[in-house]
Amino acid sequence: MHRAHLWLENPWPFAALIGAALLYVAALASGLAEDVLDNDSIVRVDGWLVHWLAAHRTPVGISFFNAVSFVGNWQVAIIVLIIAVIFLWNRRRRAVMALALACAGSELVVYLGKAGFGRPRPPAVLSVVTELDASFPSGHANISVALYALGFYLLFRSAQSPRLKRLWLVLAALFPLMIGFSRLYLGAHYLSDVLAGWGVGLWWSIFAVGVFAFARRRRATQRQATDFRSRPNTAK
Repeated sequence: MHRAHLWLENPWPFAALIGAALLYVAALASGLAEDVLDNDSIVRVDGWLVHWLAAHRTPVGISFFNAVSFVGNWQVAIIVLIIAVIFLWNRRRRAVMALALACAGSELVVYLGKAGFGRPRPPAVLSVVTELDASFPSGHANISVALYALGFYLLFRSAQSPRLKRLWLVLAALFPLMIGFSRLYLGAHYLSDVLAGWGVGLWWSIFAVGVFAFARRRRATQRQATDFRSRPNTAK
């Protein structure tokens, strides 16, 4: 964990992350990413999984995963984020700001991706939910990482009890998996949509945590430099 903190405080990972974001934008503009999605292997896997899940749905499964999917709705995500800001602003301001940055930035990328690709949703006969926007990338999968997984990770970092730390880590892994799978089970998304949503959320989560870790390290370094320069004057 200490190595991860040092990595986040290093400027080079940010250069790599910014480069990845620029490549995403370039691929979006050039149509390259759309060509990747049209790859025969990806199309076959996406189609096979949608048909297989549609054939194996049960009423109990539909009810359960509808409830799981509801947790990833943007309305619920906004409420959860507002509650986090209200209750944690005075105690964990940097953590809340990182959470807000990850959610806002990743949702913007998802919006641009949906507008840029315009990928149709799975056929209505294979779906039990009706969605009006485009399919790629999955906003639910994105928010499951950028809000829930990141939020639980931040709770893990602040927890003192080993039992609580384990609980937060389990929830950080469980929420994205459950919410992502719920979108597949309900026929709202293809597998590649969910994987892309997870990727966007993870990118912004790392970036948001790293921004504040890097800023904290710079402030600490500047304070040390100021103290060092002031020592000779104090000695006089």
